Amino acid sequence: MSKKNYTIIILIALFVTLGGFLRLYKLSSQPYWMDEGYTVNAVISGIENGHKNFSAILDSGKIYFCPIYCYPTEFIAKIFGKNAFSFRLFSAVAGILFILIIFLIVKNLFNANIALLSSFFISFSYWQIAWSRQARWYTLFALFFWLSLFFFYKFFYGKKNKAANLSLAALTAVLAILTHKIALLLPIIALFWIIIDYAIDKKKNLIKFIKNIALGIIFFIALALLMKYAFNTNFIFAFCKKISFNYNLPYYLSFYLKNYWLLIIFSIFAIFNFKEKNKAYFLILPVLAYLTVLSFLTNIVHYRYLFHITPAFYILASVGIIDIYKKIRHNPLKFIFIFAIISIFLISNGAIFPQSFYLLESDNPAKLGQRPHYAYTPQPDFNSAYAVIKNSLQNDEIVISSHPHFNKIFLDRAGYWLKYSYIGIENNVSSIKNDREHYVGAKVIDDLDELRQIMKNNSGYIVFDFMSIDNRIPQDEINYIINNSELIYFDEISDFSKIWVYRF
Repeated sequence: MSKKNYTIIILIALFVTLGGFLRLYKLSSQPYWMDEGYTVNAVISGIENGHKNFSAILDSGKIYFCPIYCYPTEFIAKIFGKNAFSFRLFSAVAGILFILIIFLIVKNLFNANIALLSSFFISFSYWQIAWSRQARWYTLFALFFWLSLFFFYKFFYGKKNKAANLSLAALTAVLAILTHKIALLLPIIALFWIIIDYAIDKKKNLIKFIKNIALGIIFFIALALLMKYAFNTNFIFAFCKKISFNYNLPYYLSFYLKNYWLLIIFSIFAIFNFKEKNKAYFLILPVLAYLTVLSFLTNIVHYRYLFHITPAFYILASVGIIDIYKKIRHNPLKFIFIFAIISIFLISNGAIFPQSFYLLESDNPAKLGQRPHYAYTPQPDFNSAYAVIKNSLQNDEIVISSHPHFNKIFLDRAGYWLKYSYIGIENNVSSIKNDREHYVGAKVIDDLDELRQIMKNNSGYIVFDFMSIDNRIPQDEINYIINNSELIYFDEISDFSKIWVYRF
C-alpha cells in the first residue's frame, strides 16, 4: 500500500473517530424537544403495545408509522433501557456512518482529495452533529437518500453491474421513503435527470432515452403499489393532499445563505468551472427540486426538511476548493488557502469542540427583525419542567399539558391536552376521537369553559411552551391560567424556546 493510501486511511479514520466523539458526547444530557417526544412515545408504545401495519400502536389506539427508525430503536431500548441515550443512539450511529459513506461516494465520483475534504466538512459541521444527536431520523434519511442517488448515478452512467446498481438504488429509495415521506421526490428527481441528461447531450440514443423514461415510470408505479399493499400506506396520496401553493422561498434562501454561505460560494464556482458538468448538475438537481417544492408547494417552513440535501454543498464546495488549490502554484500559498478555508468553516459553521446542547435550525427573531413568519424548532427544557412536576405530583392530582406525549414519557399518564393546532394553521388540529387526542389519548380540553370547570374540580399542574401559545392556544385560556394559578417554574433557552409550569 502506498504512503498516500496510508495517509487517506489515517485521515478518514480520524474524521470518523472525532466526528463520532462529537456525536456521542453526553448524548443523554440535552433535553428532549417536541418532535423527539413523538419518536420516544412511538418507541415506548411499540414496546408496550406492539405493532400494526409496521406502525407502533399508540396508547390512543392510533398508529405511528416509523418502521426504519423506531424498530431498531426499540431493540436498542430493550438492551440499554428506555432513556435518551437509547432513543438517540441510532441517529448518532447513522450520522457517524454518513461520514464514511460520503467519503466512499465522493471518492468514487471524483477523487480521494475531494472525498476527504467532503468528509471533513460532514464530520465537523455543526448541523450534521446537532441532528445526529436527536431522536429523529434526519441523518438516517440523509444516509439512504445519498446512497440511492449514488447507485442511480452508477446505474445510469456505469458500464458494469447495472442490474445490481439499479436494484440498490431502488432498495435505498424505498428505505429512504419509509424513513421520511419527503423522499418521494427521489424517483421524480431520477426522471428529471433522465430528461436533463438527454437535453444536455443530444447525441444520446433516442430509443435508450425512451426506455429509461419508461423504466422510471414503471419503477414509480411499482413503488406506489409497494407502499400501498406491503406497508398499507398511501404516501403519494397523502403527499399530494398536502400540496398548498405558497411563497416561502425568502425564508429558505435567508437561512441557507446565512449558514452555508462559504460552501455555497465554492459550490457556485464548481458548477460553472468544473469540467465534468453532468456531475455538478446531478448534485445540484436535488437541491433545486426540494427548494422548489418547499418554497412553493407547502404552507409551512421547516428548514430541517432541506437538511438531507445540504451534503451537495459540502461536496460541490470541496470540488471547487480542490480545483482552486490545484491552480495555486506555490506550496506556501496552497497551505494558506486550505488553512484559511478550514478556519473560516470551523468558526462560522463548525463544531470542533464537544457540546452537551445544540440549538437546532431556526430563525432568530432578535436578529432578523420584523417578519410575518418565524420558522423555529422549539427546544424548551421539557425535562426540567416535568422533573419539577414529578417531584411533587400526588396521585389524585392531574396534569394539563400543551404536549401530553411528555405526560406519558415523564409521568406515565396521559393527562389532559390544551387543544390547538400543532403547526399553527387554523382548522388543522391533530385528529381527535372520543374526546381523546391522537398520541397518548389525553383528555381534550376544547375551550375556556371546559378548562375553568376542570381547574375548579381538581388540583394539579399546567405545563405549556412558547410554541403552543404563539397564536395557537386561545389567549383567553392562557389569561385564565395565569390569573388563577401559581407560576412555579419558568425557563428560557431562546426567544422561541420557553416553558412554564403552573400549579392550581
